[in-house]
Parts: sequence; C-alpha cells; structure tokens
Amino acid sequence: MHSVICGLVLMAFAGTASASATTYTIGYGDTLWDLSIRFYGTPDYWDDILAANPSIMGVEYLVPGMDIVLPDIAGTVSAPAPTRTQSVTVAPAPTLTASTPIISRIRLESAGFVAVNPVPAPGVVLAVNVEDQGIVSNDDAYAGDLVEIDMGTADGVSVNSVFKILNVGEQAVDPETGNKIGTIVRVAGLIRILEPSENTSIALVEHSNMQINAGDLVVVYERAADIPINTRPASEDMTAWVIGLQNPLLTRSYTYDVVYLNRGSESGLRPGDVFVVYNYGDMAYDISGNRVVTADIPISELVVLTTERTTCSALVSANITGDLIEVGDRIHLARRQSAQTGSR
Repeated sequence: MHSVICGLVLMAFAGTASASATTYTIGYGDTLWDLSIRFYGTPDYWDDILAANPSIMGVEYLVPGMDIVLPDIAGTVSAPAPTRTQSVTVAPAPTLTASTPIISRIRLESAGFVAVNPVPAPGVVLAVNVEDQGIVSNDDAYAGDLVEIDMGTADGVSVNSVFKILNVGEQAVDPETGNKIGTIVRVAGLIRILEPSENTSIALVEHSNMQINAGDLVVVYERAADIPINTRPASEDMTAWVIGLQNPLLTRSYTYDVVYLNRGSESGLRPGDVFVVYNYGDMAYDISGNRVVTADIPISELVVLTTERTTCSALVSANITGDLIEVGDRIHLARRQSAQTGSR
C-alpha cells in the first residue's frame, strides 16, 4: 500500500507542475500571484486566473482543497518576448489595497487558544511519516510528510478533505490567583487527505507551524472570517497577565509572535483590537527620600487575534523597546492614542 501512496504523492506533484494543466487544487498559503509565476512564468496573469474562476469573490478567498481553473493563455512560459521596434505605452498593473486593514487569515487560523474545557475532536493522528515503507524513522512530521488519521469514508472523509491538527500543550496558570485556567492548544498544521479507507486515511501535511506527532487532535478545517483592525477598542485600558506563548520553545516574544493573555471577551476584548503594551513602573525614591512610582514604559503593540471568555491570543505587531514580553509578565494594555498612530 505504501508504494501506492508514494505514487499518489508523485502524481499529485506531477499534476501541478505543468502549465498545460486545466485545474489545480489549492494548497495552504497559495496565492494567485505565486500560481501565475509557477504556471505562466510571470506574476502578471494572476487577474486572468481570478477572471477564469468567477465563483472566487477575491484573492483573499482561496481555501485549501479548492479546485480552480487555470486558463489557457497563449504565449506564456516558453514563448520568447517579442522584439518591439516602436515605442508602446504599457498600462500599469492595478494596485489593490484594502480600505480597512485586515488581519492575515493565516495568522488567525494558526493562533491557537487556551481551552478551559476538553477540545471536542472527531479524530487523532495515528502515525507519522507513514511513507517510510512502514518504518517510522522519525516521531515528528512536518510539511511534505505523510500521516495517518483514525477517520475514513465512514466518517465522511474524502480525497482532498482538509483538516487542522491541534497539539494539546501545557496547563496555563493565572498568576493573579495561582489557579489553572486551561490548557494551551496550539495549531500544529494542516493536512489534506490523499487516500481514504473506510476507517483510516493517509494525508499529506501541507502546512506545519510545529512538529506533528501521533496523538495530536484532528479537527475539521474552517476558513477564518475576515477581521478588520480596530484601533479604538471598547476597553480603554486594563491589566493583563501573560500566561503562555504560541512557540513553546521560546521564553520571550518577538515581533510577530503570538502570546496568550488571561483576559477575554468578558473583559471587553474583541478580535482586531489594537493595544499599546506598557510595563508597569517600579517603586523608587526621589531626591528627598520619598517613595514614588516610576512611569509606565511602552514596550510593544498587540493585536487581539482570537478570544475565549476569559483568555485571548494576541499578535505582537511591534516591539518598541528591547524589553520583550515574557510568560508571567504583568502588563498594562492601553488604547493607542491618535497622536501615536503611524508615528513609527
């Protein structure tokens, strides 16, 4: 069976390597710009691909597993550029900009969350690296590897079905109370079904944020809705504690890392909210020997990605100083002032 699986993988890649192909199955992270380069040798035909697929409302609506039509565009890829003997006027390509800044869909779908209750999952990963002729040489799977899950046609699984893999991590502790408030659940990656059987299926790891292991949860992939950036959140300011990081190997968060906080929707937070993060001031003595509190220092900016009732995930969109956010930090979230907007 494993030789058949390898053949399927080779056929899948062979089928997407030719510009003469009429259809293509979207993979995670694909863009029309990239597909135009891959199949036509230039990025200029992305709008032709979009026009050939009227069911796609816009470039941001590509979904893994979706089949699209690749139009037959004469003179692309191998055709030499024509020799021009007269001056011509070339119309510039349109510049597409969003009227409202939108959070990246990939960021939203890979943010992870803090689960207060056990995560309902229809399946689990049974084995990884199953392409190795039945010999599991590595306990971890990454993009390009094959995995086996305990779901099959009896569960409604079919070829090209897309699923999300979740890694159940450590317990998150609320520093304010010392109580456990939930389990950090990270998005390990996305898989696409290649060969389903009645009760199990072989799948290709199309995208990985971290290693995928046997025992990881399998849930149905759902496209994240577009969320606009909101620089005027309902909550003007609040105190929060950092209870975890998306990357379990890091102790400090850098720009574009995701952090988990002990504040959520019941505190007024909404996806898209933007806050400046301040470190609270320390106690000090002035020249007269009086105790004073030093000023709060701005260190970062955060954008809320997802919210649960009492927790949230947030993207570090900018680091203002070298003082990086760490697990256990007590931070002050404040609404960004208009004078600061666009100042950096």
